[in-house]
Amino acid sequence: MSSFESDPNLLLRCRRGDSAGWSLLVERYRRLVWSVIVKHRMRTEEAEDIFQHVFTTLITNIDGIHDENALASWLVTTTKRRCWRVSSQTRQSAERARSLDSDPDKSMDPVDSREDSIESRAQLEKQLVREGLERLGGKCKDLLEALFGAGGEPNYALIAEKIGIRVGSIGPTRARCLEKLTVVLSRMGFADAPDATPSVGSEPDID
Repeated sequence: MSSFESDPNLLLRCRRGDSAGWSLLVERYRRLVWSVIVKHRMRTEEAEDIFQHVFTTLITNIDGIHDENALASWLVTTTKRRCWRVSSQTRQSAERARSLDSDPDKSMDPVDSREDSIESRAQLEKQLVREGLERLGGKCKDLLEALFGAGGEPNYALIAEKIGIRVGSIGPTRARCLEKLTVVLSRMGFADAPDATPSVGSEPDID
């Protein structure tokens, strides 16, 4: 085999639970994703969260990628959308802070008080997903927590050993567990959860 593997081959290895294949894929597109983040001038903490989000979204969507040769475009578009969303949330928070500074009485408004008691959407999504995972329980909870907690480069061998399953079964098991988690979240009234259990339609499609 040549030293350069095509994206379709690497994606196939990833679907089979090959941690080395996943590491190669992340390494290949690490600079591309970071370059998009840098162009959007994201803060360091935001940049790290965006980077992790993009590759977490990739791994949870990997079974639904159809045009595997368009992976670079998918990653660029996904990264841009996440940057825009984070930037929008940051601007809204800054505008709200300035509004309260200029008119402290607004903080007494009942509507504003309710808004202040609600976490940002990103924090709320994380909280709901954690609750959903607790309700899910069992090996599905352990597997999804291990995959999400690993960030961009999960070690499939270690995860398989920890969970007590074969490395090759991680991909199919992950897909089934995500479907179950989606059902749990829907029953919790969390129908729109692109950051939690992204479906192929929640990020740019590859047709």
